[in-house]
Amino acid sequence: NLPLAIFTGQIAAALVTGNSVIAKPAEQTPLIAFRAVELLREAGVPEDVIQLLPGDGPSVGGPLTADPRLAGVCFTGSTEVAKLIEKQLAETAAPDAMLIAETGGLNAMIVDSTALPEQAVRDILASAFQSAGQRCSALRVLYIQKDVEKKMLDMLKGAMEALSLGNPWRISTDVGPVIDEEAQKSIRDYCTDMGLQGRLIAKLEAPKPGRFVAPHVFRVKGIEDIEREVFGPVLHVASFDADDIDGVIAAINRKGYGLTFGLHTRIEGRAQHFVDGIHAGNIYVNRNQIGAVVGSQPFGGEGLSGTGPKAGGPHYLRRFRKGPQAGTPVLDGRKVTATELADNLLDPALGGWSTRADRVAVLRKHLRGKGAAAIGAAASIDFGQVDLPGPTGEANTLSLSPRGRVLCLGPDADTLLAQTIQALAAGNAVLAVAAGAPAALSSLTGKGLPLAAIDGRPDPVEARALRVDVVAFSGTPDAARIVRKVIADRAGPIVPLVSEVLNPAAYAHERAVCVDTTAAGGNASLLAAA
Repeated sequence: NLPLAIFTGQIAAALVTGNSVIAKPAEQTPLIAFRAVELLREAGVPEDVIQLLPGDGPSVGGPLTADPRLAGVCFTGSTEVAKLIEKQLAETAAPDAMLIAETGGLNAMIVDSTALPEQAVRDILASAFQSAGQRCSALRVLYIQKDVEKKMLDMLKGAMEALSLGNPWRISTDVGPVIDEEAQKSIRDYCTDMGLQGRLIAKLEAPKPGRFVAPHVFRVKGIEDIEREVFGPVLHVASFDADDIDGVIAAINRKGYGLTFGLHTRIEGRAQHFVDGIHAGNIYVNRNQIGAVVGSQPFGGEGLSGTGPKAGGPHYLRRFRKGPQAGTPVLDGRKVTATELADNLLDPALGGWSTRADRVAVLRKHLRGKGAAAIGAAASIDFGQVDLPGPTGEANTLSLSPRGRVLCLGPDADTLLAQTIQALAAGNAVLAVAAGAPAALSSLTGKGLPLAAIDGRPDPVEARALRVDVVAFSGTPDAARIVRKVIADRAGPIVPLVSEVLNPAAYAHERAVCVDTTAAGGNASLLAAA
């Protein structure tokens, strides 16, 4: 999966922020990694600053992530391996050792009845089958509105027949081989099983010999039918009624992944509805959903698809550096039970807080001078929509969205207030638990904000099953290690532990949206300028 671009991007980010690097490529791509490191050294990077360590996961990757000297890991791969790395870091590394994980997902695309069929089919083919489907951003589940389903599938099958499978050195080749024999067997076995279930819509024939897997299209009822990502040229198709669009969005979100999402529609309001409702890091409207462009589409997912921050985004390099931490001991207090924690967990949408544009101003008004550093840090972050550069005919924007529910654990009053301010400023609901929490947050409680404060000693084990999206804690290293180990053992997405006192961007997700403006009548801003 992009063994040169991702590999060198991670290395460059680590080096430019002053770190030394152990570069461990995927076990299938040591040669291109060797050449990349060779070029870096030729360019003047000292040998003792970057070391190449090729090998497989069990014999090299595992021991590496278990080394307590490790300051952090930047990883691209499967969700399962990312979870294993997080658990290992929680056990052996410093509690603030960072993990940036960019994993895969069940990326979906929705095509409604207003879409341009030819354009949609072109983008479906590219998204599902380019690079033999071996991109983390590749399309896995296609939803087609029933009104146009037959026409769209007929066009898709016809376009598939025109694909050329073979040697990727040839410029005429559309689909090349998969990465190795293990991948080939796994994908073929899956296709055989789906075929036996009578789900096959279309397939091509794979060239022989070689590690080829022919593109396959299968019928499913919806994304809920798919248990795992199949990393290859396999597309699943489902249909939907026009009045069930919100149900489709909900089904995609329930699956928990959130890397890329594609939409084909010529109704601008509907496009905005999807952008607001879907939980995905990169959203593409009326274009394919692969090949994010550096500088225009910062890339990375959320939920089961990654930790953030986005590669190429404004907050990426910040993650490779350490900021100040309080490191204060946890104060004594009564033990807070799991039931009490759950009963005080609020809805992030309470009172429309997550969508308000004046959150920082509201907090500043209530605080009356308190928490000045945290308010200043939050005010320095643009939570609105930022325009990014791109070619004519394409609009690219980046915005920050709330992560959801934040558990703030202080442990001291000043740190707890700073955590709460930053979490609320990002649009989250906050549960603050620490000795003296109600007094520390008295200026914010009872003001209609999605905030609950509990006076007591937080027990990480009691909070194990609590459904939160971020945990903020800046205690001693020993206490922080306990907290991280508990949240690393949870099922589901990796929950970040924010240990820095001031890091407002850590409480938000980044969302990049790319729109092909030519599909819905042209580039209005360009026409206006003319």
